[in-house]
Amino acid sequence: MSTTRMNRRTFLKVSGQAAAVAVLGRTVLEVLGAGTSPADLVLRNGPIVTVSDKLGVAEAMAVRGTSILAVGSDKEIARYIGARTKVVDLKGRSVSPGLIDAHSHPMPFGHMETRFVILRPPKVNSFDTLGQELAKAAAKIPKGEWIVGRGFNEFKEGRFPRRQELDKYVPDHPVLIIHWGGQFGVANTLALQKADLLKADAKDPYGAKYLRSRRDGLPDGVLIHYPAIYSVHEDRLTDEEYQKCATFAFERFAQVGVTCIHDNFCMPALARLYVQMERAGRLPLRLRLYPYLANLEVCKRVLAARRPVASDMLSVPGFKLAVDGYALMHDVPEDRRDMAIPMHPQDKFNTIIGEIHNAGLQADVHAVGDKGVDWTLEAFQKAAGSAQGVRKMRHRIEHFPFRKMDSIRKAADLGVPVCTQPALIDVRADDFVRDFERLGKQGKQLVETMVPLKTFQKEHVTACFGADVPAFPSYRPLDSIRCAMERKTPGGTQLDTGEAVSFLEALRMHTLESARAASDEEKLGSIEPGKQADLVVWNQDLRKIQAAKDLTGLEVAATYVGGKAVYTTPGFKDA
Repeated sequence: MSTTRMNRRTFLKVSGQAAAVAVLGRTVLEVLGAGTSPADLVLRNGPIVTVSDKLGVAEAMAVRGTSILAVGSDKEIARYIGARTKVVDLKGRSVSPGLIDAHSHPMPFGHMETRFVILRPPKVNSFDTLGQELAKAAAKIPKGEWIVGRGFNEFKEGRFPRRQELDKYVPDHPVLIIHWGGQFGVANTLALQKADLLKADAKDPYGAKYLRSRRDGLPDGVLIHYPAIYSVHEDRLTDEEYQKCATFAFERFAQVGVTCIHDNFCMPALARLYVQMERAGRLPLRLRLYPYLANLEVCKRVLAARRPVASDMLSVPGFKLAVDGYALMHDVPEDRRDMAIPMHPQDKFNTIIGEIHNAGLQADVHAVGDKGVDWTLEAFQKAAGSAQGVRKMRHRIEHFPFRKMDSIRKAADLGVPVCTQPALIDVRADDFVRDFERLGKQGKQLVETMVPLKTFQKEHVTACFGADVPAFPSYRPLDSIRCAMERKTPGGTQLDTGEAVSFLEALRMHTLESARAASDEEKLGSIEPGKQADLVVWNQDLRKIQAAKDLTGLEVAATYVGGKAVYTTPGFKDA
């Protein structure tokens, strides 16, 4: 058994034994050569939940510059306090490592929230409620201007609307609405005409599809996958507007304790803007960028033109691609087969993975369906030539929501991190109950065990969390943690509680395990000397959270990145 696996098991055992953790917390570890020179910042008189197997829960910690200097008891840390040291009296409040959102999209999040018509349920749940929101938006702008909406899920009608149904509500504006997950859309007639797509010979884009009327062969408005959506319309902004969208997102993430974000669908042009922000000192949070590769030609061009980008605040560990949009399953309901198409032919998909691997970079793949996951794991192994080769590059999978044991064990053997979204239970589980019930017992089990965190843990798969905004409605890590602990759908269905995890286990997944997914575990993810001082001060003692209901009232009091406060609640500085 590897040291890593033993450490994780040790932590999980310790996290369930508060007394043992408290004893471990009295251990102090200093940076070599630090001596007892004064710290810039000391936090004391509250539990320091280090998420470290060695340090457990401590009483105080010291920061010098951007790094953690020492962790230990109040008495041990007191010797680092000098005349200019800022001392924060926690008054019983907790400190944890900064939360790492391992899958979100800051610029698109800000873009959606500030410019699009929001079409989320329950407000929008039928064609009529959809039409009402679009008509209200149309009334505010001149005829002929674009209306873009996003966030719709399922409709009471049991299908997506067609172009003529959108025309009834908004006949004089081109309209494009995008599904909450970003993979599907619907355009009205005027939008298709503007894009020169309202013709029977309109060619489907690579990896995408225009659904068509059986009567005349014309596109009916339903768009399958990103390329089809973007071929109709893409709401482009100026560089300054995009950067304002990013700032909008960073402010909100900082308020909920997020100190680092993995942007796993960053268009190369937006990556350039993030680099500009970093060079200008305008990144308040850390970013790990995975630029998106739409096809093999784009892959080769981007890899050939790339330039190394690496700093403490911003790095590009690898590149992102998608194997599916609608879940690419081994068993697909008959009425969903026109949606369950791969984003790439399997041979080209394998070639793209090989190109990324051979460039010495991490391949990051969106894979929802069990067949999509199997394709991805097979491609990783083929590109690397061995399990050891995959582990070295730490190629990763995004989503992987279904429990398929042979796939999970293969991911463990290959050392493939999985970034999953527990909030999927809030957003989609009730729909999955309906969609998969026709598959009988197998479908029921797929839904009940979805987001199999405990199985990932038992099989030693690195599992981490990402909010995936703007696809998902909540950017708050505590919503992901609540779903991971509770596993109850909005409709009241209790999913398999055997896949639930404790608060401390979920916290580890949102910190240290998320750091591992980007090979950042030596610098981020836990409170240990030598690591970056990315911290969250909470208003309560985290050790008292035993059930999802205990999360009520838990709030962030302050967020630090590199020892500097990027968010504080009113009055915190006087604590």
